[in-house]
Amino acid sequence: MGRGRSSGTALAGGAALPSLVRFISLVGVAWAVLAVVLSPGPMARTVLVGAFVGLWLWQAWSPWLPPERLVPVVALALFGLLLLVPAADGAPDGFRPFPFAEGSYADGALAVASAPVWIHLAVLGRIRDLAWCVPVTLAAPPAWDLFGGGLPLWPAWTLWEVGFLLLGGAFRVHGMVYEARLRREREAVAEERRKIAREVHDLVGHGLGAALLNITAARMAAKRGDSDAVTAALEEAERIGRQSVRDVHRGLVLLRGPAPPDGTVEPAPPTVEDLPSLVDRWRATGPGVTLTVRGEPAGLDPAVGLAVYRIVQEALSNTARHAPGGDAAVTVDVGERVVRVTVADSGGRPARANPGGLGLVGMRERAAALGGTLDAGPGPDGWTVHATLPVTGGRP
Repeated sequence: MGRGRSSGTALAGGAALPSLVRFISLVGVAWAVLAVVLSPGPMARTVLVGAFVGLWLWQAWSPWLPPERLVPVVALALFGLLLLVPAADGAPDGFRPFPFAEGSYADGALAVASAPVWIHLAVLGRIRDLAWCVPVTLAAPPAWDLFGGGLPLWPAWTLWEVGFLLLGGAFRVHGMVYEARLRREREAVAEERRKIAREVHDLVGHGLGAALLNITAARMAAKRGDSDAVTAALEEAERIGRQSVRDVHRGLVLLRGPAPPDGTVEPAPPTVEDLPSLVDRWRATGPGVTLTVRGEPAGLDPAVGLAVYRIVQEALSNTARHAPGGDAAVTVDVGERVVRVTVADSGGRPARANPGGLGLVGMRERAAALGGTLDAGPGPDGWTVHATLPVTGGRP
């Protein structure tokens, strides 16, 4: 049988479980050896306890994690091996911790040696298997004492089993809590990576789209022999490129976290109030873009204002890529509860190269993160992007 398992009870992300197995196995070995030292006879007792010691020494040397379905079977087999061990030779040595059961110290040590059986069962077993296996093992000591020829100190076996099962259960709960915390941390890291991907895409994609439009215009002007138009288009592409570098720097600074120790304050991220300058930059590249803003955008949550700006920016970039030469109309309607954003182009209905690309996915994720929605699809004359965002950004 393999040594891997996909158990949800792996402690400390799987790293601490082998260490726990080794430690508990050595605990069982130590008490089993003590039981033999205190009473070596009879020979059958020494042989059976020696076999038990050998199994747990092997487990301590090379931990084996059985498949979950086999855990109760293995536990019952090892427990049965201990029940078959004959009582120690000689008198009970005056060891009578219970008024209705007595035995020797060697018999008591053997009961403690069952520790690894119960902890393995509690940590590795399935809940539905524990539901039937634990009652069976709890009933086994008194039943063996009554019908199997006697079991010295059988109450001690039951008490130690309950105690070690509770200890194993504590280890199991600790592992589950640890795994849940790791899962939350991994999800937080993944969300942060998605956020960075959206920001970088928005910052870089807009600038590249505008620069490419100017480069295209320069190429077409060069074919016509219009050197002035070539120079103007290339200068505009250079300006947009420099602005994009500054935008990327600003975005990375915001993503990095707190302000630098020299107290330098970076410019605030763009909002709805920055849309006119964005539209002017797009108009300068050639396409006709109209902007209509209704309501009071100054009262929007900063995160919502940034989302509106990025959605408009990405929608205009998509228009430039998929419907070059087409006009676009941007409408932002700020209401009491929600802000509605619509970007519709008039470039016909071309087949979009990748309607589920990173840009559209990023816009949808940005809207969903604020408790809003975003739809994109064919409109009356071209392609339409429509987003609805709560004014408070999902906050009560």
